Amino acid sequence: MSKDVQPEPGKHSHFMRRIFVEMTLLLGIFLLGFAPMWLRSRDLASRLAEAEHHLSLTSIHTALASAAMDPR
Repeated sequence: MSKDVQPEPGKHSHFMRRIFVEMTLLLGIFLLGFAPMWLRSRDLASRLAEAEHHLSLTSIHTALASAAMDPR
C-alpha cells in the first residue's frame, strides 16, 4: 500500500502570509517615496497657474494701456 503525501497546510498559509507582508511593506515604501514628489508637484502646478494668471492680467493691462495711448 502506498501513502499519498500531502503538503502541510501550515506551510502554505505561512508562505502566503509572508508574501502579503512583503507586498504591503513594498507598497508602504513606494508611498513614502511618492508622497513628497506628489506634494511638490502639486505645489509647483499651483504656483505655475498663479503666475500664468498674473501674466494674462499684465498682458491685458498692457494692451489696454497701449490702446488708450494710440492716437488713431
